[in-house]
Amino acid sequence: MKKLIVLMSMMFCIIGNAMAQKDIKAIGIQLNYGTEIESFSLGAKYQQNITNEIRIEPSINYHFEKRGIDLLDLNLNVHYIFPMASNIRLYPLAGLTFERWDFGKVENRLGVNIGSGVEFDIADNWMANIELKYKLVKTDIAKIIFDVRRESNP
Repeated sequence: MKKLIVLMSMMFCIIGNAMAQKDIKAIGIQLNYGTEIESFSLGAKYQQNITNEIRIEPSINYHFEKRGIDLLDLNLNVHYIFPMASNIRLYPLAGLTFERWDFGKVENRLGVNIGSGVEFDIADNWMANIELKYKLVKTDIAKIIFDVRRESNP
């Protein structure tokens, strides 16, 4: 049976570049809260603007153990940036996620991310953001691979 899990993470991130321009790169740290695991996490992210409006963002997060469960979360998201003022930008996001749950046995999960965020400049070359992200996650990676292969070979 197909099972979807919705995981919402609120992120507060401080990253090292505030300009939304082509070829701008930034790295940052983030604090997240995962509602499915009910635990905080620490993470790191990298942002690369490929146009003035579009950037990619890979990230990794580790959710602290709670009730004997650990979660490692890898993401690759795309943002579309809407400048609201000289120091405030909004962005929707979409992307992919890979989760590694450890609760006595290890379970790997694939999914998609959707959400939005707001970022604001706090100093030259420094910004902070708050992001709300929903994750639709499939629990059985082998089933996903089988489904893809089955569809591509009728």
